[in-house]
Amino acid sequence: MTYSTIKLAGWKIKLADDFPSAFESVVSSSAKTSNGQRSSFDKLASSKFAIVSKFSVLFRAKVYNLVLKQYLNRGLLDILKGLICFTRAQKAFDAGQMLKQNGFLVPPAVACGRKFFITLEVQNSTPLSQLLSELSGSEKQSLIEQFGQTIGLMHNKGIFHGDLRLGNVLVKSAHCHFERSEAQSRNLFNKKDSKDKYDFIFLDNERTKKFDNLSLRLRIKNLVQINMFRQNITDEDRTCFLTSYLAQQQIPINKDKLAKKIESRTAKRLAAKGIMN
Repeated sequence: MTYSTIKLAGWKIKLADDFPSAFESVVSSSAKTSNGQRSSFDKLASSKFAIVSKFSVLFRAKVYNLVLKQYLNRGLLDILKGLICFTRAQKAFDAGQMLKQNGFLVPPAVACGRKFFITLEVQNSTPLSQLLSELSGSEKQSLIEQFGQTIGLMHNKGIFHGDLRLGNVLVKSAHCHFERSEAQSRNLFNKKDSKDKYDFIFLDNERTKKFDNLSLRLRIKNLVQINMFRQNITDEDRTCFLTSYLAQQQIPINKDKLAKKIESRTAKRLAAKGIMN
């Protein structure tokens, strides 16, 4: 998608060029217009510093299912940052574009304002945390292997995800249609005959960044975020993930030392939350 900057109610907003003129007027109003109608907002689970809702827009005989994230100020610092530099919404938009340029999947951005971000809802997807709890056997192993490859490639490209909880990763069958850029359409793992079964779509990207060289500290931070998920996960599953992850790295990393650091820091975080490891 490409984007243009428009003015709506006195605010500058980035709007996807794929959406025809006057689409923004329908999104911003629950009243019927000559072009369409917006449904009411259905609130979704979120942190206390954001309001996330899904809604639909009927526009020129086509229904668009959308997700709106409204960013709330966490304190005075957020207010000051919003005045002098990028807001969290703008950071989420920019990080999403960066991930797409590097071959990773994110929900297609529809509009971005100073304090809000609207994306298309990812249809027929399941949170990775839910899928791991449901699958078993070879299907579960295949999912873990491919996720390990994906995170390994992400880190190998110098990308740190700001909040890599498994609820922030959606999973779709790779055979289902999903909007991709040219870079995303290329095989990420350079296989002549890809057997990948899953697409991973990354959410909550406002703290995601790309570095020239991703530090071991940030790698471990992401790996601990993943390792915090304990439901229906065995030691064999963790080994499978780490082996697939390390296979993508171009720098030497000691597997045993890395595994010990991940487990140690995970145990500390779980203990701080009152969770027995």
